[in-house]
Amino acid sequence: MFEIRLLDNEDAAAYRALRLKSFEESPYAFSESYVDQQKRSLDDFALEIKKEGRPPEQFVLGVLTEEEELVGFVKFRRDKRSKARHKSMVHAMYIKATHRNQQLGEQLMNDLIERASKLDGLEQIHLWVLHSKKSASLFYTRCGFESQGPYVKKDLKINGEYVDAEYMVMYL
Repeated sequence: MFEIRLLDNEDAAAYRALRLKSFEESPYAFSESYVDQQKRSLDDFALEIKKEGRPPEQFVLGVLTEEEELVGFVKFRRDKRSKARHKSMVHAMYIKATHRNQQLGEQLMNDLIERASKLDGLEQIHLWVLHSKKSASLFYTRCGFESQGPYVKKDLKINGEYVDAEYMVMYL
């Protein structure tokens, strides 16, 4: 049995550990790198999971086991600019390799979409997905996201290899 809930300050250490693991385990899935992120303090990660707004318009959802082990997360942020309040962004999503293929990613994304749908005036959820050997593009398409145009060629360079990116959106 798993619980999906908003992370808070008490989860900062577990979140930092899992976030760093995500960079090590899946370097082609994120634009940030382990080398850069491991230099950040626990306080930096605590700020990253801090909820903002009522209801929250910036948050990190976590997937926890019965033993309270954090095994997945997704980061969400509504645009704060007055001309872009109708948009939001999924900044990162990760499920620990040992807990994949259990529908946890789908449950996590469904929870995020449900929360986002309740935000007054929010119309769109955006995300970037990197295309490498294992792209999450099909997962996001199954969740209801669609491509916003051609790939951004050679968007990042990871371990000497260029990686393309795709901008996707879900209209609520």
